[in-house]
Amino acid sequence: MTSTARARRLDRMKAIALGCLLGAIALLVLSHAMGRQGFWGWLGAFAEAATIGALADWFAVVALFRHPLGLPIPHTAIIPRNKLRIADALGDFLVDNFLARDQLLQRLDAWNPARQLGVFLGQSERLDALSKQLQGWAAESMKSLDSPLIEREVLGLVHRQLLGWNAAGTAARLTRALTAGQHHQRLLNSGLAQIAGWLDKPEVRGFITGKMVAMARREFPKLTWLTDKLDYTDALGEALSEKLANAIIDEVRLVLNDAEHPLRQRYAAEAERLLLKLEADPDFQAKVDGWKREFVDSPLVQDYARDLWTRLRQWIHDDLAREDSTTFGQFRAYAERLGRRLREDRVWQEAANAQLRIAAEHLADQLRKVAPGYIRQTVESWDTSEMVDEIERAVGRDLQFIRLNGTLIGGLAGLVLYGLFQLPWSQWFR
Repeated sequence: MTSTARARRLDRMKAIALGCLLGAIALLVLSHAMGRQGFWGWLGAFAEAATIGALADWFAVVALFRHPLGLPIPHTAIIPRNKLRIADALGDFLVDNFLARDQLLQRLDAWNPARQLGVFLGQSERLDALSKQLQGWAAESMKSLDSPLIEREVLGLVHRQLLGWNAAGTAARLTRALTAGQHHQRLLNSGLAQIAGWLDKPEVRGFITGKMVAMARREFPKLTWLTDKLDYTDALGEALSEKLANAIIDEVRLVLNDAEHPLRQRYAAEAERLLLKLEADPDFQAKVDGWKREFVDSPLVQDYARDLWTRLRQWIHDDLAREDSTTFGQFRAYAERLGRRLREDRVWQEAANAQLRIAAEHLADQLRKVAPGYIRQTVESWDTSEMVDEIERAVGRDLQFIRLNGTLIGGLAGLVLYGLFQLPWSQWFR
């Protein structure tokens, strides 16, 4: 219900209560005018007590919110005068009844929030609605990435991180990891096997033949003139490339089959030397850092990073705008699997509940510390008159029934007292 509707209902009840008071006063005046004898005596007793009851309850109700008739009567305007005490009491009530650790954890354990979440995620229509809502929020949030300022900040952050990156240290750790498990030797084996396979291809051998023939004609024109006359140049090139390729392949196979081959030893020694320079040579480390800086600061890398950011941002925009969003398709699939686990797997339930319990306990402790002060500051910042008006709109209608009840009960009490004084024994009190 809106504040305006509550105000209208309150005004209507105030008018009814005021009407009852005015009616009691009118009856009192009428009974006096008729001499207050017989029936008029009874009516006058009712009206007199009803008027007193109505006025007393009117005073009590009004005194809660303001000074009656604007007079600074002591112990009136109770709510505005005690605004901070009310705030403190509200904070204490919240802490003691809603944030008490034992009560909160007991209710949390009884509720089994992990299973409740699993049940929620198991309802297809709710999961669809959640996915669409999150997708809409994400699409709106991603619009902020279109700002040139955000682009400069993101690219600047990446640039600063790369400049602060210890490239020599990373290379040293990578080299250490490769050499520690002899992975560098396996890497060499893989490379040599690729070279052997490459050299064994007819098109590669044809390429080598062509290069050797072209070099021979350039370096030895007289000799190749003679072999050309005999149509022997191409055949000679093919034979030489065949022998060269086979020799290289044989050498590669020899290296692959011999763990102590000199090439392996030189390779291992070079790897160890590189590792020592990366770890302990300040000049070489500075040189690696210089290479890194040249690479990071190069216009080519800067343009590539900017283009990559633009394409990534556009892809995210396009994906979030689609009904079949890839991102939220993956989110939905994961949420379904998670929901199934939380519903059916006790181990998952216990693990999730344990984490939620820890989070709730920590959150409750933090809220217990900050909630009272926050409530006090918030209430203190409220405009007192607006606060009083809002409280009166919320509960004032029910308080008007107190005025109505005071009018009626007061009148009935007046009738009872008047009747008692009409009895014969009442003359002893006159």
